[in-house]
Amino acid sequence: MKELSDRKLEKLKTTIPKKIGERVRYFRKEKGLTQTQLAQMVGKDRQYLYKIEKAVVTPNIVTISALSIALEIPLKEFFDINI
Repeated sequence: MKELSDRKLEKLKTTIPKKIGERVRYFRKEKGLTQTQLAQMVGKDRQYLYKIEKAVVTPNIVTISALSIALEIPLKEFFDINI
C-alpha cells in the first residue's frame, strides 16, 4: 500500500476542487443550464454552485452524485480527470 506524502496530499486538496468545479461548469454549459437552474435541480442555492465552480468549496460525494444525476453524466465520467 502506498503512503501519500504531505506534498501530494496538499496538491490533491487544491487540484481536486478545481477540477470538479471545471467539470461542473463544462457539463452545465454543455446542457445549456444556468447556475440557478442546476442549483435548483440539486436543492442548492446559486451561490453554492458558483463556489463549487470556482473551487471555493469542495462538495461532498452526495452533492457530486446529485450533480452527476441532474446533468445526466455517469459518475465515472464526471471523475475522469487528470491530476
